[in-house]
Amino acid sequence: MATLWTRGQLKDNAKGKLRFFYWQAFLVCLIAALLGAGTESVFRARGKINRDNTGGGTQISINANPGADFTYNLEEQPKIRINTPIYQADLPVSGGSAAFFGIAAMGMGLLVLAMGICFSNIVQVGKKRYFVKKTDMDGEAGIGELFSCFGEGYVNQVLVMFRRGLSIFLWSLLLLIPGVIKSYEYYMVPYLLAEDPHLSWEEARDLSRKMMDGNKFDLFVLELSFLGWDIAGLLLCGVGQVFVYPYKEMVYAELYGLLRSPYRNKSEGEYAYEI
Repeated sequence: MATLWTRGQLKDNAKGKLRFFYWQAFLVCLIAALLGAGTESVFRARGKINRDNTGGGTQISINANPGADFTYNLEEQPKIRINTPIYQADLPVSGGSAAFFGIAAMGMGLLVLAMGICFSNIVQVGKKRYFVKKTDMDGEAGIGELFSCFGEGYVNQVLVMFRRGLSIFLWSLLLLIPGVIKSYEYYMVPYLLAEDPHLSWEEARDLSRKMMDGNKFDLFVLELSFLGWDIAGLLLCGVGQVFVYPYKEMVYAELYGLLRSPYRNKSEGEYAYEI
């Protein structure tokens, strides 16, 4: 069921509210980004392991999103490349140590991937909770909301977010397009968990599908509307993007609040799953 909304409406609402707490929202986004829970896009690569034997050498790379890459090159001069939000380096290794460091790099990448599943994903949900509360102008919502999801319902949130990522990944194996479509279908799952950490995967998945029915392409266009901001941020060595994150997060939270309303039991304040 498509819900009528316009990009201008969402952006005006977001700007009108954000001016009261922009710098707090900026800190929330900055801390989240440093913890690997930056602004999400359906085009972001998922955690994956690649092996490339072209060019006469062997390269094993682990993209342990969010925010970390480990690449092991076995060429004339073996080296390991580490790229994380807070540390980047090219580490040359001797031939005898190459295999050891290659395995160590892979282990490190898998560890970061596990941290993403058990930690960064939950910080992501906490960030969504902060912005959802701010759409209702909740003055008590602060930076601590980032870590508020590590309490009650933590294990359930880890499992739901893992199943969300796994489902998108498996659909992506078919072709790129099915994975992108599923990313949009499950876009609202972190927001739903932010309001109810006890939702099962099936409940969150089905409700997100209903909320996004007829809205997937419009969300795609909404994401594209920030392209100018992203390009401007890149021209400033990427620093400018950090200042736009709160605005983008607020716009998406406004969209969630609008799409959520038809599926809420007004008298009880709970989600009505039977539509």
